[in-house]
Formats: sequence, C-alpha cells, structure tokens
Amino acid sequence: MSRELERGLQAIELMSSAPRGLTFTDIAAALKAPTGPTHRLMGELTRLGYARIDEFGRYHLTLKLASHSLQYLELIPLVDLARPLLEELAAVSGELARLNLVDGDHLVRISKAQGSKSGLKYDPLHGGNVPPIYAASGLLLLSSLSDEEATARLRAEVFAPPGEYGSAAPRSVEEALNIVRTARAHGHLYLADIYEDGIATLAFPIRAAGGDELVGVLTVSGPSFRFTKQAADNVLPAMQKIADELGRIPVADMLGSQQVPTQVV
Repeated sequence: MSRELERGLQAIELMSSAPRGLTFTDIAAALKAPTGPTHRLMGELTRLGYARIDEFGRYHLTLKLASHSLQYLELIPLVDLARPLLEELAAVSGELARLNLVDGDHLVRISKAQGSKSGLKYDPLHGGNVPPIYAASGLLLLSSLSDEEATARLRAEVFAPPGEYGSAAPRSVEEALNIVRTARAHGHLYLADIYEDGIATLAFPIRAAGGDELVGVLTVSGPSFRFTKQAADNVLPAMQKIADELGRIPVADMLGSQQVPTQVV
C-alpha cells in the first residue's frame, strides 16, 4: 500500500507541473512503473476526481486538490495575519515578497505580495516545496542546522547538471555548504543567479519568539540589475521588523492547529 500511495502522490506532482497534460506513457516512464499498475493508479485518481483525461488521451489535474489546498490555507491564521505585512515588505522593497513556512525538512511557499508597479516584474509560479539547494530560502533553512546535519541533507539531494538552474547554483555538497556557512555567519542570505540567471533573492529567517527555532523564511526577489546587494541591505531593517512580528505568533497557530469540521469538496 505504501508503494501505491507513493506512486499516486508522485503522479499528482508530475501533473501539477504539466498544465498541458501528460500521456499515460509519460507518467509510466516518469514513475518507472509497469503499465498495469500505472493504469490502475490513473484510473483510481480519475475515479476519485483528482485527475481527468482529455480527448487526446492526456491526463490533467482537476481543481479538487487546489480546492482542498485553498481551504487548508484559509484555516492557517498566519496567512491572513501575514498578508498586510507582506504587502508592506513588497512596498518597501518594490519587489516580490514571499512567505515560506517550515514543513518538516522542507519549506513551502504559502503567500506572496508584488511590490513592482511598473516595468519588469518577477512573479514566478507560486506554491510548492522550495528546492533547498537552488533557493536562498532553502539554503538559509539549512544554515539553522549544524555542519554535520546540513551535510547529511545535502548529500541526499540530487545536484542538477549545469544549465538547469542559474549559473551560480552550487554543483557539489562543498559548494552548497560554503553558502550555508555564509548564511549562518550573517543571519540572512543574499544570492543572485542561483535559481535562475538575472534574479536575486534576499532570505531572512522567522524565528519563534523567545527561542531559536526557525519556523519560516521571508524572501524578497527581483531582477538582479535592480535588486542589488545595496538594495537588499536597505530592505533588511523592514525584513527584521516583519520577521519579529510573525515570530510572535505561536508556532501551533502558524500551522492551524485549531479543530475544524471536516468538509468534503
């Protein structure tokens, strides 16, 4: 059962990155699964309303999963509380401000605000897990660990070939670990050309009030010709203030621990 569940979730992740749909062959090849089990899997996802098949035989995600996700986010107090703070940060920086919450070993993007009113705007797809080795926020998260723990996490990652991410993206555990150490020394992290060339990001930790536990990461991202290191330094005081305000929210409330009635959508 666990293997079937894993494949089902992998199939959902595949479709979430393919708005034009995927053929059965695409899915079976990506899952490295036999055709029989894959047919049954996609049949179940379709029957349950999480997938649909179009007239060309391509599988797509339905909006059912998005509906559940939006319902869940609405139940997390931090999302509503953070919105005006993110809008403030976006206005101060003139760039894209995002809130990422720690979820186990990962960061998940849950909210954003756009500060650029004209000209070139950086506004990529929102949501999903943050790749730890190709995002300033992910590397900042690793800086909250010891060198030994961070190294173990990095060794579990698959480093992409040159060209898949930005030209400054780390290509080895040691390169990534050097960035992690820099983040640990400064308490924040500014990186350019790591996730993609021409884009720079400033990442700042959100820590639970009264402790050192990292519960989230604030980021500001924009075109690197405009969001320079000096521009990022000017944003730091506002990020510190907003991170402190968010850190005062009890950790349990951040993840919406209140009991709510179950609703089937």
